[in-house]
Amino acid sequence: MAEILLVEDDPDISELVQIFLEGAGHRVRIARNGREGLDQLEKRLPEVVVMDVEMPVLSGPQMVERMFVENMGRENIPVVVVSAAMGLRSVAERIGTPYYLAKPFSPEALLGLLDVALGERRIPQPGW
Repeated sequence: MAEILLVEDDPDISELVQIFLEGAGHRVRIARNGREGLDQLEKRLPEVVVMDVEMPVLSGPQMVERMFVENMGRENIPVVVVSAAMGLRSVAERIGTPYYLAKPFSPEALLGLLDVALGERRIPQPGW
């Protein structure tokens, strides 16, 4: 299965998502905000990043922007956006990812979207 970097500031959500992703055979690393997410990318590149939008320190969109600015292969990682943020579709379009899912979501919906993202491996094409 895949190595996934989960960037989520809510510890309850990150724990639940980690449990069902690992139960499906994936390896999961967790970051609590976009800055921690970038730090995790420095250590080892995952196959996909699953991220929230609204987080302290550095938001999901800000993290993606930094992935492109700092480069070094990080811009080639598919990004899945999961959030309860208003206008999620437009946020995903601005980031340039076709992979987004509104909270609350079912584990099956996330696993299905991850399967698509890992199969297609479409990288973000930011619109900023």
